[in-house]
Amino acid sequence: MAAEIDIHAHDDSHPTEKQYWVVFVVLAVLTAVEVAWSYMGLEGVALVAPLIIMMVVKFLLVAGVFMHLYFDTKILHGRLFWWTFVAAIILAVAVYFTVFATFEFGI
Repeated sequence: MAAEIDIHAHDDSHPTEKQYWVVFVVLAVLTAVEVAWSYMGLEGVALVAPLIIMMVVKFLLVAGVFMHLYFDTKILHGRLFWWTFVAAIILAVAVYFTVFATFEFGI
């Protein structure tokens, strides 16, 4: 006699539909704030720093929730893919600041 598998079993380690919608709204609001921020006429660090912070927050939300990296617990104690994406965002911010410094200081 074969064991029955419940294909409708709920896994508590993943977000609910409501949580997905909350993250969607947060991402939409952050995107609207980013666009509005870019039209405020600010320059230099006052323009760039908040935009980079919002970019990193949005990255963490998308990678963590929609790509299920917050809930990745099966590979190397659950953090292999998470740390890969963290390394990627650190590299992206480093490259951005390098390019920004090149244009700012004429290196």
